[in-house]
Amino acid sequence: MTRGPASRPASGLLWSRRHPLLLLLVLLLGAGLALPLLAQTASAAADDTGDFGQYVVNHQDTLAPFFTKNAGDFFRLAIPALLSLAGWVIFISMVVGWGLDVLISRAYAFFYAPAYADWKRAIIYATGSLFLSFLYAALLGLVVVLLLGLAQAQVLIPLAVLVLGLVAIAAQIVWIIYMFRTSFGISILFYIAVAVVHIIASSLISGPVMGSRASPDITNFVDSVITPRLQAEAKATREQLASVTGGRESAQARVTESQEEIAQAESQQTSLAKEIEEKKNSDIYTLAQIIKQRARGELESAREGLTAFPGKFPDSPLLAQARGQLDALNGQIATAQAQRKQEEADAARVEAQNRADLLAQAAKGQATLSQMRQALIGKSRPQVKVLLGPPSGIGPDQWNYEQRMIINPLTGEQTGLTVFFNEGAVQSVDYNRGN
Repeated sequence: MTRGPASRPASGLLWSRRHPLLLLLVLLLGAGLALPLLAQTASAAADDTGDFGQYVVNHQDTLAPFFTKNAGDFFRLAIPALLSLAGWVIFISMVVGWGLDVLISRAYAFFYAPAYADWKRAIIYATGSLFLSFLYAALLGLVVVLLLGLAQAQVLIPLAVLVLGLVAIAAQIVWIIYMFRTSFGISILFYIAVAVVHIIASSLISGPVMGSRASPDITNFVDSVITPRLQAEAKATREQLASVTGGRESAQARVTESQEEIAQAESQQTSLAKEIEEKKNSDIYTLAQIIKQRARGELESAREGLTAFPGKFPDSPLLAQARGQLDALNGQIATAQAQRKQEEADAARVEAQNRADLLAQAAKGQATLSQMRQALIGKSRPQVKVLLGPPSGIGPDQWNYEQRMIINPLTGEQTGLTVFFNEGAVQSVDYNRGN
């Protein structure tokens, strides 16, 4: 059966229902290609090499610290002018977008919601979408104005724009679903298509609008905000340079004065050091130091100093005193030497007597182990041999005496003696009971 012309729309409608995503992409591509025909080409603004903007361009490196320091203030002060300019762009874009929404929504309903494909519903959708856009644009402007006075406006304003933008997108998707009863996924794709069309239209519209209105606003902002602050900054810099120049001259004078004081102090220090050195080499200072050595008990050093004193200071009036000190010191040294010899003789006599007593007790077998330890520990082999005589037996590190020379005070047992050596000296002494 041959299909008539009446069956072709139905066939097209059936194809669109089988391939909804592909059809929506075709609709998006067609709208994107058609919109450039509706826009006007923005003319480039003529450069004025004598204006403030060109001056800023020519001195970017010099003015970069100024704009960096005042970036926060310039941002807050420029917000009203930017909002005014953005308002015009948004208004014209919304009006043009309303007409585009009528056409796009009519085509969208024809393919995806045939039951609602009429111009009345398309106009209602476009008007509702325009109302939502106006509502959120006004709300966004109010939020921005309220946040301008806060310290963290640079962070809070972008965050508020992001949140309100997400809410606006959700509201637009809900409006599409309500008007055309399409699925959530298809509604999102349709909104993306509408958003792309609006972005293209806005980009084409914003050029002429901003070109016609931006120049007076920018000139006014530069004249009223940037120029006075830059002039004040330059004036403050000149005053600071003048202050620094005066301060530098004053500091240079103080540095010169300080250098003169330092040179004078160094000269005085040199003179003082020379005077001290001369006093150290004087006869009275030398004799005083010798007397202090004698008082500390450094007798030999004091005698050497007194002996050399006459040769070092032959004309000193202190020679008689130095000789008297030397005679007294010689007598003191002689007395000390005699006393030391007497003490050594007494110690030797006591040691000999103790040795004789110990040997006498050992001969009787009445010496104790503690007496032997006290007499032997720390002595060398030759010293032990002199004291006790040759041993009865010799081991690697010990000498054995079998003679019963010591007695155990607890048991009354008489035993021999074993002497243990470590590195050539007696380390310990113990009983030797033989075999």
